[in-house]
Formats: sequence, C-alpha cells, structure tokens
Amino acid sequence: MKAIGYVYASSEETYVKEQIEGLKTFNIETVSVEKENLTGVSQNDTVLTEIVDTLEPGDELVIYELRCLGKSIIQLAEFLSELKEKKVQLVVVKKGAAYSDIKDGPYVEMVLKIAEMEKMIIRERTTKGLQEARRKGRVGGRPKISEETIEQIRHLYNNNRYTLRQIAEECNISLGTAYKYVQER
Repeated sequence: MKAIGYVYASSEETYVKEQIEGLKTFNIETVSVEKENLTGVSQNDTVLTEIVDTLEPGDELVIYELRCLGKSIIQLAEFLSELKEKKVQLVVVKKGAAYSDIKDGPYVEMVLKIAEMEKMIIRERTTKGLQEARRKGRVGGRPKISEETIEQIRHLYNNNRYTLRQIAEECNISLGTAYKYVQER
C-alpha cells in the first residue's frame, strides 16, 4: 500500500504552498504537483490522471481538500466512483470544521449521494423545461423541409449545373442540408 499526494495547480501561489504543508502531516510516498500552462490555468489534471493510472488496490490518493481535484460535483462523483472501482481510498486532509470528525469513506459516500441528487435535479429540470417548451409550441431540432424542396435539391444537383452552395442558396437551406439530401438518393 502506498500513499500518493496530489497538489492542485492554483493561480494563488500561497494556496499551493498551503496544500503542500497540509500533505506533510501524512506519511506520503510522493507528492505530485499539477503544472500550470502559460495562462496560469492547470492543464486538465494530466498529473492527476497519471497518478490514478498508477494506483493499485489498497493505495491512497491524498489531497488537501476536495476543491483540489478541480471538478464539478458531477465530475467529482464520476472520479470518486473510478477510485472506488479501483479500490483506491481518497484521503481528504481538510474537510471543513463540520465534517472533520467524519472518516474518509463515509465522507466520500456523502459526496456521491449529493452528486447523485444533483444529477436527478438537473434531469428533472431539463425534462420540465422541454415539456414546457413543447406546451408552448416550440420544438427542438432542425426545421423540417418539405418533400418538394427535397425533390428540387435532387433535381438541381442531378442537372450538374449547380454547385451545392448554389443549391443551398436557391432552396434557402444550409449547405449541410443540401449535402444530406444529395447523398440520400
């Protein structure tokens, strides 16, 4: 079993130092620091991905606090599920005063439940929004074109006198739509 520390690349230099100091209280084999690109933004957690790929069942990933993973609640849930599948324990050094007495396992489970709830809320709101839009007569997707327009597209294309761009302009459709119906023969 090994413990690997991960430090999030923050634009606040003091926060990076705070993370490193916080991780020193644990018996960590190595500490990996996410790199920043020229704009001062981390490069999509490439170091974190590399760490997770090397972890084996029973290993620990030690972070200062959850925000160090740089993920939304739903992305965080997916990440935590991946760790759970690999049987890797996440150790969070700073959980906040209200959660400091909770062990890491139940803490992670609580976050997973909150993320699951967030997914359901988003799904429900989206469904309600789509239903409301349909009720008001708004339907998503591309507008339908008539069979006459489709025939006109094919006729103009088969005469070899028009380019697809000219056909699109003539029929008042997008170039992609013209291409679609020419290919469908």
